Amino acid sequence: MMGSEAHEKRPPILTSSKQDISPHITSVGEMKHYLCGCCAAFTNIAVTFPIQKVLFRQQLYGIKTRDAVLQLRRDGFQNLYRGILPPLMQKTTTLALMFGLYEDLSCLLHKHVSAPEFTTRGVAAILAGTTEAIFTPLERVQTLLQDHKHHDKFTNTYQAFRAQKCHGIREYYRGLVPILFRNGFSNVLFFSLRGPIKEHLPTATTHSAHLVNDFICG
Repeated sequence: MMGSEAHEKRPPILTSSKQDISPHITSVGEMKHYLCGCCAAFTNIAVTFPIQKVLFRQQLYGIKTRDAVLQLRRDGFQNLYRGILPPLMQKTTTLALMFGLYEDLSCLLHKHVSAPEFTTRGVAAILAGTTEAIFTPLERVQTLLQDHKHHDKFTNTYQAFRAQKCHGIREYYRGLVPILFRNGFSNVLFFSLRGPIKEHLPTATTHSAHLVNDFICG
C-alpha cells in the first residue's frame, strides 16, 4: 500500500516541475528574435568596421577609396577600431529592436487590424525602424570619433558625448530625419523581400544550407 501510494504521488510532482519550466521556455522563445538581432549586429560591426571607416572618409572628404585606405594606414592600427563602441552599442540594440519589434508588432497588427498581411508587415517594419532612431546620439558620436580631425580632441566615447551637451539635445539628434527615412525604407525592403527571395532559392536540407540561404536573403 505504501509503495503504491508513493507511486501515485510521483506524477503530480513531475507535472508541477514541467509547469514551472514551461514559462521560462516560452519567455526564451519570445526573446529569440531580439537575441538573434543582437548577435548578428555584434558580428557585423566587428567584421565590417574598417570598411565603414573607409566609406565614412570618402563621404566626408570626397576622396577615392585608395586615399581613404591610405589615411587609415597613416592613422595606425591603434586607431583602426577607434570609435567602435558607439556603433557596437547602437547596432546591437537597434538590430535587436528591429527583429524583435518587427515580429511582435507584426503579430499584434495581424490580430487586431483587418488589413492585408503585406500592409501590416510594412507598417510593423516602419514602426520598428522609427523606434531604432531613438539611438541617433550614438550614431552622432560615432561620426565625431571617426573623423581624424578629432583624434586629439576626443579620446573616448564619454568625452565625445560630454562635448555635445553644451549644444543641447538637438545636437545629439542632428540628422534624425534622414535616419528615420533610412530606417523605415530599409526595414520595409528587407522584410518584404526576404521571404520572396528565399522562396526562389534552392530548398535547404542542412543547417549550413539554411545559413547560406539566410546570408543571401540578407
